[in-house]
Amino acid sequence: MLPNSAITGGSGGSNHPEQPGAQRITGKLLVTQGYVVGIEISGSGSHQSVALADLQGTILHRIRRPLAYVSDTETVLTLLDQMLAEVTDPQRLKDGRVLRVGVAVGGLVDAKHGLVKKLRHAHNWDDFPLQNYFAEKLAVPCIIDNSANAAALAEVTRGAGMGERVALYVGLGRGIGGGLVINGRIYHGTTSTAGEIGHILVKEDGPKCSCGRFGHLEAIASAQAIVRTMIGLSVEYPETEAAIRQLTGARAESITADQVLQLAAQGDQVALHVVQDVRTCLSTALANIVHLINPGIIILGGSVAQGAYAEDQLLAPLRERVQALCLPEASQSLRIVAGNLRSDAGLIGAITLALQDIY
Repeated sequence: MLPNSAITGGSGGSNHPEQPGAQRITGKLLVTQGYVVGIEISGSGSHQSVALADLQGTILHRIRRPLAYVSDTETVLTLLDQMLAEVTDPQRLKDGRVLRVGVAVGGLVDAKHGLVKKLRHAHNWDDFPLQNYFAEKLAVPCIIDNSANAAALAEVTRGAGMGERVALYVGLGRGIGGGLVINGRIYHGTTSTAGEIGHILVKEDGPKCSCGRFGHLEAIASAQAIVRTMIGLSVEYPETEAAIRQLTGARAESITADQVLQLAAQGDQVALHVVQDVRTCLSTALANIVHLINPGIIILGGSVAQGAYAEDQLLAPLRERVQALCLPEASQSLRIVAGNLRSDAGLIGAITLALQDIY
């Protein structure tokens, strides 16, 4: 167990603090043996993963246990406690003890104070002191962050963005998140909301976003938005409806974003309309960001960017469009690529968070 001085500030446990938790400082730790734990919690609270890793970041054991429903904090934490007990079984810890735990959360996170501010697709997480909860549960320092920030750090440290000084990660999944890494460190901004590019306004009077406002990028270019728009438009086009039924085995509601890209590649006019709207809005958002922060690389992750048709139908057109929208001086060295870590980016990011101050 680490000394109490390694953990500072904030009330812990499962109760909400009366005030935001105090800033936690883990400090640097010089060790040659031991382990870290990475935890990933999805934005719906229905998917969670736990992994044990060595001090090189190699995953030694992992567990993923989804829930069949949108759950509350108590249900998720009870399940995570069981998963943690399994990955930290003494039989697995033959070369030392657990030194740090990192947590990637698919929602708004106050990384400075260790709070989950909000999960838009789950219940009872508002201002939840998750950092304190795990620090006390495992008796070691805990670092929590937004999943997109964690994935950004992972891609820069171990994936597509290695060696880049300024990197932007965009997670195109059920929602849209972003993370900015500068000189190897996550940039959080004043209130830990830097990188929330899913809520950039890209279309006046556009569709309703998960946050309740309208015309945000997430409401147009997320996997959920692409599928919803495709299904909604297809009811007026019998040929498109038939193509969807054929592609999904007559289960239109199960169509994926990549299948929409597939239909666009095959020339379906409805799918082409949906995908073109995604390209237009996403390229507009990215071009604005390029002029603001001048990144060397934009890494696209999440299910929308990782499918079989993503390169031809999304990434290649985006590269062309962003170059056309940007000043040459801003984009001449820019690369837009798919992430290398795919669905593991968030969990590897959680492990990377835990390893940041271990030498």
